[in-house]
Amino acid sequence: MTRNAVGLPTKLAHPQLTVHWTLFFAVLACVVATSPLRATTLAIVRTQEQVIIAADSLLIWYGGDRRPQLACKVDAHADVIFAMAGLVRSPENDFDANRLTHTVLRTPGPLSERMRVLERLLRDRLHGTLTGIRRNLPGLLADQFESGFVLNITLATVRNRIASLEMRDFYAVTTPDGALQLRVARMSCPRDCAQPAEIFGVGETTAMMNYLDTLPGIPSELPDLAEHLVRLEIADQPALVAPPIDVVRVGSNGIQWLQRKPACTGSP
Repeated sequence: MTRNAVGLPTKLAHPQLTVHWTLFFAVLACVVATSPLRATTLAIVRTQEQVIIAADSLLIWYGGDRRPQLACKVDAHADVIFAMAGLVRSPENDFDANRLTHTVLRTPGPLSERMRVLERLLRDRLHGTLTGIRRNLPGLLADQFESGFVLNITLATVRNRIASLEMRDFYAVTTPDGALQLRVARMSCPRDCAQPAEIFGVGETTAMMNYLDTLPGIPSELPDLAEHLVRLEIADQPALVAPPIDVVRVGSNGIQWLQRKPACTGSP
């Protein structure tokens, strides 16, 4: 979710900027013909009073003959913005993380409570999806999904001038007795965000993190920074990350779409 490969936060030299990232493991390639996986980049910037999310648009269906297509990886519902990456949809069993997120967000309440509900629902649906993959492709599941990243879901809102961010990563784990389980890594801000500014990378992140390592401090234009980080990944991994880039910000004045492709304006 927001950690490096050994699960530890990585910080730049500047004391007011913390950088985190998720490395997508190659375990998700070629798993099931109807599952969109891996290829994505999300750049998430949180300060004490705003959250900005930038995302690329490429959706790759691994394991089949479907062509890559544009995807809406960032969305909004009421005063909440959200993003997702990984196994976000599987038509074989009607699993759709975006629609499920909209359903949960229709119920009012604190962001943390709604994330708890969403986490429980996603865990159940993902377990069913992965169980189906193991039943139909048992060898492939064992080779590709053992302790592997499955899905990231990120929710953010601002209330009373405090930016709240909830992030969850779901990992498939095979226990010693052969049972399939899901492990969830959690981050909740402001509780887990000690610095005035924090940057999170999800998916393909090598180029953006190399760039962030060169920065002496916090750039003044954070939306431009988020977009630039995604552009770096597009240039570095054009087969996995592609334009257009969607950029959305939530602050004390509500949600502002800084860039949004027309195909995503009709989201549920």
